[in-house]
Amino acid sequence: MENLSELATIYPNVKILHFHVDVKNNRLDFKFQLKDGPRHVPHYGLLLAGVAGLPSSVIESARNITARITDKEVKRMEVNCLQYHSIHMAYRVAQRLICLKYSSQDEDSIRQALQNLKESHAEAQL
Repeated sequence: MENLSELATIYPNVKILHFHVDVKNNRLDFKFQLKDGPRHVPHYGLLLAGVAGLPSSVIESARNITARITDKEVKRMEVNCLQYHSIHMAYRVAQRLICLKYSSQDEDSIRQALQNLKESHAEAQL
């Protein structure tokens, strides 16, 4: 569903709609109302499988698989977040160095700015 929702950000003529569903106590209550925007219902497919009458053993197996996939996804997101943070810090340092390179400040001011940058980068590493 997320990939379909992204189409609306790429193409201005795409509109995302959904049928309204209330979720209470892991039960689906279909309202049959068409609404604007995406609607994310966690584990909608698993809930729908229960409504459709699939055997509980099949649903439980799907829940276990979903849990393992979710764990892997959370770990991947944590790694991506850490990588993003270090790349973002390096970008900020490089951006500041470029500004100082083309600065019209005197040498003492630039030296002090470099010292401040070094100290702030060292603190961020801790």
